[in-house]
Amino acid sequence: MKFFKKLCAVILAASALALCGCVDLVGRFYPEDTTDTDTPAFVPVDVEEGSIYFKDFDGNVITLTEAPKSVASLSPVATEIICGIGAGRYISVINASSSKVDGAPISAEVVSDYNAETDKIIALAPKIVFYSTDSLSLISVTLLQNAGLTLVRIPEKGNVQTAESNIRFISSLMYRDSFGEKLIDEMRAEIEKMKTAADIVGVRKKVYIENSASYSAIGGDTIISELCSYAGADNVFADRPTVFLASAAMIAAPDPEAIIVLTDNVEDFNIDSVRKREGLEGVYAVRTKAIYPINKTQATRPTQNIIYALRAIGEALKVTK
Repeated sequence: MKFFKKLCAVILAASALALCGCVDLVGRFYPEDTTDTDTPAFVPVDVEEGSIYFKDFDGNVITLTEAPKSVASLSPVATEIICGIGAGRYISVINASSSKVDGAPISAEVVSDYNAETDKIIALAPKIVFYSTDSLSLISVTLLQNAGLTLVRIPEKGNVQTAESNIRFISSLMYRDSFGEKLIDEMRAEIEKMKTAADIVGVRKKVYIENSASYSAIGGDTIISELCSYAGADNVFADRPTVFLASAAMIAAPDPEAIIVLTDNVEDFNIDSVRKREGLEGVYAVRTKAIYPINKTQATRPTQNIIYALRAIGEALKVTK
């Protein structure tokens, strides 16, 4: 099957070469199959008049003849981006968690998370079904694929580059490339602004980053770790896995100067839940009460909204006001 997909991709690319005479199209638009979202190849290729071919994160070829007027967004990441590029009105089916996203259309049919009502989705026949492995079960994926629907998996974890790849790919599929590039430019501008401010401050801090559960530490190659780096703070567990179970002794050893806790409820977060843990009394961040709650969704979901988490981190670490 994978060989067949590659063969199709080569044939399509060869057709493009004949039509436009661009000798580098194959390498530019049809790289090796990969789930690596760092691959900057999510750009449409005109192969024949009236049809545009895309390649998704899993190496599948998607064919469109016009901008989709109806899509199912069963991934909050996809929903945030679709709404961000001004295409929310084209979402005809949405899952429960996505329906809470700012700007999500109230007219869309709402289906349950993970085990979605596949019969309802099939009946509405959206042109594309955006999903993630965390938002749609394998059984649901299989049923929708067997019904002939086009499914596109969107990564819900990763880094800042993942966010850019998600935006560029989804905006291309929705025929709104310029809107996607605008979001990416705004993200990059915010990051450069923060990096400049951190350079001016000139003092890098050691930071411990914790997930919403106690001692659920966050390592490197994550969005939140990368954002902290831009704001002049180095994750004390940057060399660790993305999420792992730490201990008080492990946290105390590097003596972090700030602690960032991801939470769904920033306003009501109680820093004493961290300060009063046994074994952390001597940690600099605990003694100085440098414990800061950051919105978990904004700091972990690879979309354009990571800039809000970046701003909050900058304010918490006294890099910006």
